[in-house]
Amino acid sequence: MPGLQTAAFVLAAILHGALSGRKVWLGVRPMPLAGAERDTMSNLALGDALLTAHSITKGYGAQPVIEDVSLTLHEGERIGLIGRNGSGKSTLLRILAGEETPDEGHVTQRRGLRIGLLDQDCPHDRGKTVGQILEETTQEIRALLNEYAAATRRLSEAAPGSGEHVQLQTRYEELHHTLELSGAWNLNVDIKQVSEALDLPPADRVIGTLSGGELRRVGLATVLLKHPDVLLLDEPTNHIDTKSVEWIEAFLSGYRGSCILVTHDRYFLERTVTRIAEVEHRRLLSFPGSYQRYLDVKAQRHDAAAKAEQARQATLRRELAWLRRGPKARTSKDGGRIKRFERLRDQGPPPAHGEFAFAIPAPPRLGKRILEAEDIACGFGDTLLFKDFSLILQKGMRVGIVGPNGSGKSTLLRALMGEEELRQGSIFIGDATQFLYVDQTHEAVDPEQTILDFVSNGALYWDVNDQRLYVPSYLERFLFDRESIRMPMRNLSGGERNRIELAKKLLQGGNVLVLDEPTNDLDLHTLRVLEEAVESFDGCAFLVSHDRYFLNRLCTHLIVFEGYGKVLLLAGNYDDYVLYKEKTKPKLDTDARPANKTTKKPRPRDPRRLTYKEQQELAGMETAITLADDSLRAVEKAIHAPGFYNQEHTAVQETLSRLKTAKEEVERLYARWQELEDRSDKT
Repeated sequence: MPGLQTAAFVLAAILHGALSGRKVWLGVRPMPLAGAERDTMSNLALGDALLTAHSITKGYGAQPVIEDVSLTLHEGERIGLIGRNGSGKSTLLRILAGEETPDEGHVTQRRGLRIGLLDQDCPHDRGKTVGQILEETTQEIRALLNEYAAATRRLSEAAPGSGEHVQLQTRYEELHHTLELSGAWNLNVDIKQVSEALDLPPADRVIGTLSGGELRRVGLATVLLKHPDVLLLDEPTNHIDTKSVEWIEAFLSGYRGSCILVTHDRYFLERTVTRIAEVEHRRLLSFPGSYQRYLDVKAQRHDAAAKAEQARQATLRRELAWLRRGPKARTSKDGGRIKRFERLRDQGPPPAHGEFAFAIPAPPRLGKRILEAEDIACGFGDTLLFKDFSLILQKGMRVGIVGPNGSGKSTLLRALMGEEELRQGSIFIGDATQFLYVDQTHEAVDPEQTILDFVSNGALYWDVNDQRLYVPSYLERFLFDRESIRMPMRNLSGGERNRIELAKKLLQGGNVLVLDEPTNDLDLHTLRVLEEAVESFDGCAFLVSHDRYFLNRLCTHLIVFEGYGKVLLLAGNYDDYVLYKEKTKPKLDTDARPANKTTKKPRPRDPRRLTYKEQQELAGMETAITLADDSLRAVEKAIHAPGFYNQEHTAVQETLSRLKTAKEEVERLYARWQELEDRSDKT
């Protein structure tokens, strides 16, 4: 009874979705589907199609970048488009926006659809100011607002029931609907909010004087202010600080249109998208649900493919042994068996990517005193970027640095490396300390220069940290085979150019790794490889990044620029900083207890489901949580006290271990409190 079983499954899914309040994806199989079958099944759960790519193929030269790709965007949908650098994500976005023409296939869109594209390159008139660009961006909406005001006035003057009144009423409703969908009623307020949220340069700044990051933010602002029906965003989080990224997340959560976005920010994907579409081996696969669900399904697919390949190899070995025995008489059945063997042999293994590894040379041994900063301050002119900052760097520390753009993060890095003049304080750099600095600048190159000349001035061997490296073997770990190292630099894609620059910079060697915005322009796979390399690096590291996932995975400590020259140093990662800010934010009442769940009295409960012992436990839970919170705050206070890191390493580690234990105890008590309260609700 497979039909009844399927119907029962779908009905159960509908009921589960209705009860849980979640969107139900009907007709979605455990494995992603391809082409029209996938899009047809997705239609069961989504609104009308807005934009569809039909069997798109596009190449540059003889090799296609994407091949036979189909994708449909529905009303209210947010698609995260992912794939390795150079896989064709940006090309597909430009084709969907009508900026490029496919070699094969076509794109259809709903009539009157307005599309906003944030491209990797943001073309603006370099002679105009930021204010002029924003004004030009909003001209279309201003014209609609003016027309709506005129239609309203004329409608009030026209005779009811007349032909003019009917025509005006129709146009009035069309304009109202368009403006309502775009949410553009308060345009000047929108401009101010977007400018502040994205930290745009002053309105009188000339476009030609802006940095790459500033240009990127202006480009994003112009796209958002157009209030299009569909947003196509190519790396919207690049060169944008954490606060602005969180604002974009909130903006998209309330955005009434649909969106396809390319980003490497995994938290952004998890919190924003409703579907993941991955470009891989020139094809596209769709994974309904969150980024985490995509990872789960992708792992299942990988395991299934590995098992299928093992079975294929086992069958080939068995059939090959049979063939080698060479029976004297062959029957027609034997002939069919031979043909099946040949088909299985010709099928080949599933396509695989080359394995890429960040080959960070093994660092020289660190000294006992690595790096110490005492009450340092830096600034320019009358502006003080930071002051009274102290740090003692110990082996194994990986220190993340976060803060708004322009707050002084790169200046602090240069100061710690002894390359920036101090306003006050002192820096001590150990005799054995060597900085391996990888900045975010791109070196100007001769396009005819070979890869080998660019990386090592043509040398086949390179000495790093008292080790001799064979450069062709070293570059193979960055996915450049030995034949390609004689290739001119002009043949490299953007992703390949990023990799080869990283390869060159890492050849400097050192035992204190300094990465200034390393996650910009890297795909998700490369990011994971970078994280693994930094995690296994046998030295120390400073990591400037706005990528919260990156910081959470790697950081043992965090330096946070909080504005007005204040710099906070704390143990832990970005999530620990968020927790710290929540616990230290000003309380709005006079209750002396910590500003957390314990300040809110639980309403009376019916304890009939609880034993007497559990009733007593519930009654004392607020006190227990308050005491645990006090213990946690005492440990945090000790860690943030001046001179904490001047202690012996063992003492520091013991205190950090106490911090972890205290956090776990608070979380355990909250979970237990919730459990007891839930049970006391039942009668």
